[in-house]
Amino acid sequence: MSLRHALLALLDAGAMTGYELAKQFDVSVAYLWHAPHSQIYPELRRMEADGLIEAEALPRGERGTKRAYSLTVAGAAELMRWVAETETSPPVRDPAYLKATYYEYGSFDQARRQFREHRDHHRAIMEHWQRHIARLQRRDTPLLQKRLSLAPAAAHEAIVAYKVHAYEGLVERARAEVAWAERGLSLIDRLEHNSAVPPDAPATLPQVLTGGTE
Repeated sequence: MSLRHALLALLDAGAMTGYELAKQFDVSVAYLWHAPHSQIYPELRRMEADGLIEAEALPRGERGTKRAYSLTVAGAAELMRWVAETETSPPVRDPAYLKATYYEYGSFDQARRQFREHRDHHRAIMEHWQRHIARLQRRDTPLLQKRLSLAPAAAHEAIVAYKVHAYEGLVERARAEVAWAERGLSLIDRLEHNSAVPPDAPATLPQVLTGGTE
């Protein structure tokens, strides 16, 4: 249900069409909660059916129309209920860590390549989030400026600070992932140094391929 609540929060900044919502989602919420546009539009229709948002038909061109969505009182109440609800972290499902548990079925070269990819990926997103934090602190993202323009001045510090804090947490996660991958690369160097196995050969094979013997 987090997609629904993210859309409710975006609409508190003002009425938006589905296209505008999807665009704002991509440059803000998508950093925290990935959702393709194919999920956003059906969810908007469900939210409208549930009375959480309402749509107004606006002219588009000479003959067309577009729908601009606005938050209803019921939608605002649902947003506040969701924020007040204590969130429980979901069970861990991490394909990179699961695979790393069984790297012995691959070669040192393969494991090294995957650790490097993991390190480079998380280093890139860490730097991306750091740039976004700097923009939030400068208060120069369009969505944040719009939200601040509608909110009382006394709330501005909290509006900015909570968002910065959330993204700082993501930076810390990414930094930990980079460090984990670098330790993995050091581990491979040590294992390879102490091993007679060629770097492009698996350290071991599944038992069904060896007949139970190495």
